[in-house]
Amino acid sequence: MSAELLERGVRGAFYTLEEAAHAVDVLEENGFAQSDITVFSPIPTAEVEEHFVRPRSPVRYMTLTGGILGCITGFALTYWTFFAWPHHVGGKPVSSFPVAVVIMFELTVLLGGLFSLAAVFIFSRIPALTMKPGYHPRFSEDLFGVFVHTSEEEGKRSASRVLDGLGALEVRDEPA
Repeated sequence: MSAELLERGVRGAFYTLEEAAHAVDVLEENGFAQSDITVFSPIPTAEVEEHFVRPRSPVRYMTLTGGILGCITGFALTYWTFFAWPHHVGGKPVSSFPVAVVIMFELTVLLGGLFSLAAVFIFSRIPALTMKPGYHPRFSEDLFGVFVHTSEEEGKRSASRVLDGLGALEVRDEPA
């Protein structure tokens, strides 16, 4: 589905979380997929989060990538330093793995943490340069919103009928 089509739909506003959650259930019963429904909430709500099946976050893979890259970088940095400036002491070998372990550990933790932080910002889309379709400023204050992504007239009528029938304060058709 194109981005233009995702911006079209019907928005309903509700006073309580229970009304919004019930609206989501009824919309799903009427044939709307979970991916076509967006819920806006002024507070974090476990009920809504548990209702929707979301994919697992890819942040953990970025953390693993950063950790592996940090470990390899720590190993390469210490061994490059050993051989770039050799320091021969009493016939002992120039390189020593136990010395490299400390640097490898530190860079593993550092790059793993930095990659995690960057991944959180990237996958959370922070900063949000554009508003999500169907958003209204009161959804951050005191109302719960349900937005149904649909570009078909029949889908808009059906969603409007459901949201209006459930007592939404406002039901509005959002054009592209």
